[in-house]
Amino acid sequence: MLCAAALVACAAGDTETDRDAKQVAREIDSPPQTSAAAYARKALETDLGRSPDFAVVEMRDTPSDDPEATTVHLVFRVHHDGSQDEWFPRKPVTACYNVGFNFRGWVSGPSRRDCPAGATPVNPPPIPRWEVPEGFDPALQTVLTGLPAAVTENDVLAALARSMPAPRPFNPDTQTADRAPLQDVALRGADVGVAYRAGDRSTGGIDCLLGSRVNGTTLVWRPSWAQVQPGELTCTGETALDRQGTTPPH
Repeated sequence: MLCAAALVACAAGDTETDRDAKQVAREIDSPPQTSAAAYARKALETDLGRSPDFAVVEMRDTPSDDPEATTVHLVFRVHHDGSQDEWFPRKPVTACYNVGFNFRGWVSGPSRRDCPAGATPVNPPPIPRWEVPEGFDPALQTVLTGLPAAVTENDVLAALARSMPAPRPFNPDTQTADRAPLQDVALRGADVGVAYRAGDRSTGGIDCLLGSRVNGTTLVWRPSWAQVQPGELTCTGETALDRQGTTPPH
């Protein structure tokens, strides 16, 4: 009767497995992720997640229009070998936990539960690397310097397509193709502004490269991470034309 009334108390686990499950949930709470696979991937990148004593055995997305709803469900499995201490021996324990997240982060659990029958560790698909590679800086400088005095947007787009590096079709670190940065072009008379942007809240921040030719002078720069956070500078061709973000904040 007690187990029926309080299943959590009867599921396998102890204070040590409880602490480990809570620690992993806390570590992946911020920045918020956009899917169960992304949260699972972050869990497996923690110190405990990289050990054989931890696994994610379930991951599930349940989209909802309710901003307070739990939309990501994970099941952690935590194992401890126990000890053969003469005075305080401890049996091995394997415990499973329900943990919930949404677009804001960690919202529920970890709560003990029975481990799913026959569950095996899940392997989230690799995430493409999304950044503005270092090779873009000299390439953008060359493109802007080589543009004719009078250009159209199509002229600029064609020059960028010819000369800017293509994303790597296979990155050995991620085992997948790199994701191309977003491109934006703005013209103001004969002046040209170009922006390359990668990243968002789920990746931990914005990576931004700006370049412009203004009054015949070319400049390429990268605003600091702090300068392109939400509410600060936008990573756009217009920002490049105005040459904002060339000086780091103090």
